[in-house]
Order: sequence, then C-alpha cells, then structure tokens
Amino acid sequence: MDRFMKKRSLINLLMSRFSFFMAIILLLSTPIFYLIITNYYAEDLISVVKIAHIPESQLDLEKDTVIGLLLQILSIVLILGISVFMIMRFIPVRLWSPFYETLHKINHFKVEDEKLPVFSDSEVKEFAELNATLSRILSQSVRSYQVQKQFTENASHELQTPLAIVQGKLDLLFQNQDLTKEQVTLIQDIYHEISQMSRLNRNLLLLAKIENAQYKLTNHVNIAGKLETLLPVLGLLSNGIKITTNFDNSQLTIDCNEVLLESMINNLIVNAVRHNQQDGEIIISIKENTLTIANASDEIPLDTSYLFERFYRSSIRQKGNGLGLAIVKSICDYHHWTITYFHEHGLHNFSVHFK
Repeated sequence: MDRFMKKRSLINLLMSRFSFFMAIILLLSTPIFYLIITNYYAEDLISVVKIAHIPESQLDLEKDTVIGLLLQILSIVLILGISVFMIMRFIPVRLWSPFYETLHKINHFKVEDEKLPVFSDSEVKEFAELNATLSRILSQSVRSYQVQKQFTENASHELQTPLAIVQGKLDLLFQNQDLTKEQVTLIQDIYHEISQMSRLNRNLLLLAKIENAQYKLTNHVNIAGKLETLLPVLGLLSNGIKITTNFDNSQLTIDCNEVLLESMINNLIVNAVRHNQQDGEIIISIKENTLTIANASDEIPLDTSYLFERFYRSSIRQKGNGLGLAIVKSICDYHHWTITYFHEHGLHNFSVHFK
C-alpha cells in the first residue's frame, strides 16, 4: 500500500493539468488579443477622437484601450478558470464516490472468508457495470476456492487410506517365513516407495491447506518455550547430530498458528540434518525478532534463486521430496514473516524474521 500513497489521484492530476494548459493557452493567446485590440478597437477610437477634434496629447487611446480590454479579458478568463477549477475539484468527488466505495470493499475482501461484498447501486452506467463484473468475478473465485478446499479435504482421506492399506498388507507380507531374499528386497523397495508417496501426499495437502488459509486458529506462542518443548523430538530427528541452542531473546512471543510453527521448525531441522556433515552440529538461535537454524556442512552455498521452489534439490543424491523448504516458505508467507538464507563460516543459515 505504501507505493500507492505516493501516487496522485485522478482528480488532482486532472486539476493540475487543466491549470497548466489554461496558463499555456492564455500566454499563447495574449499576442492575438493584442493584435485584435490594436487593429480594431484602438483604431476606431482614434478615428472617433479625430472626428470630435480632441487633442491627442490629452489621451493615449491605444495604450489605454489595450490595457483596459486585456484586463477585462484576463478577468473573464480568471473567473471562468476559477469556476471550472472549483467544479472539477468538488463535483468529481461526489461522482467518484461509488468507485471509492467499491475499491474499499475489494481491498477488504478475502476469498478464504467465503463472504461476497455487497456493492451499492450506482446511477453511473460505468460504475454499475464495474460492480456487476466484480460481483461475477468474485463469486466465481469463491466457488473455485470452495471446490479446491473440498478437493483438498477429500484427498486427505481418499489418498491416504489406500496408501495405509498397502503399507499394512506389506507389513503382513514381511511376516511370511517363506519369502526369499529377493522377494524381501523387492517388498522393502515397494514399502520405501509407498512411504515416500505417503509423505509426498501429506506435504502437498499441507501446502494446499496453507494456501487456502485453512489454518485460521492463532495462539500467543513463546518461541524459546516452544523450542524447549520440541527439543526431545528434534533430538530424535537429528540422528545423533549435536543440537546447540542460543536464546539471546528468550521472551520473543508471536501470534501464529501453532501447528504450522511446529511444522516449519521440524522442516528446518530435517533440512539441517540432511545437509549436515559427519559429527556435525545444528545451531538454533534467537536474536531480537529472528529465529536462525544453522548447520555445518561441506556443501557449497545453495542457489537462492530456486531454494524455496517445490521439488527443488541441490543434488541428485539428496533425500526427501523437495517440499520441505517450500512448506517453510509457504508458512512464512501465510504469517507475513520473512525467511532468508546465507552461507557463512561453513554454516548454512536459515533465518526467519517474525516482524
């Protein structure tokens, strides 16, 4: 919105340009007025003076006539200009009021609320057509959102259920004592792929729900306290890698969806584990309004151009489905946070700025 504050309204632009062109026209027309006055009015008056035998020394008819008529013309132009200026200043404000009302309602419209704004009837044909078009477009957007939301909710059950059934049947196959070594290997590969599909499905559904703003519940969460609560679980995710904490601002508290906050932290920790080095370290720090998760690594700095895109992998051998950092970015965007990445002193640093 700040970039719009510096721009001028249509009414102000119209008045300024009107004033500019009126001044130009007046300057250009002054020589024409002068020629007309001197060649017509002044000559006729001089002829009248000669007929009346009035001494020329008593009157400077040409000068007086030119100045007088020019002042009259300028006065008329000035009065007309002020009148037009006042009309353009106040009349358009009233005429454009339906437009500003519509603009205000659009600015406060959120498709996730599923509430269509009600536009007022306007006597102006163009504004009435604008309101009708906007009503149709917004109605279609709400319907599309509802269909997408319903699909997301249905997919959560319809896709996860068959995957869970397949995993259950594979578990039963593992218990068969008659399986050969090759069959066990094949079943393990299938089980691994099914697990990958299940995680991919959950991550895609999570992204869809975040983008559809389905996590509306917010809580007052202390970041340091939340991390202390998650540390036992984070220790299991770290695969034995040392986790160091440095909470300079242990009082940092934010309003957010707690489930999404935990998901963001988990994904950042998993990412730090996957890109860590043997006997490495993960450093979790809180400074001012920023949470930073850093990990030691022998890898080169990551490409920030594609880092947060879906299915991006820094190497072919990288594990995971390439959605972890995309989920982190989506969660940050949803809460209006900012996430940045930088590589310094052999550490990959991901910083989330909460304010």
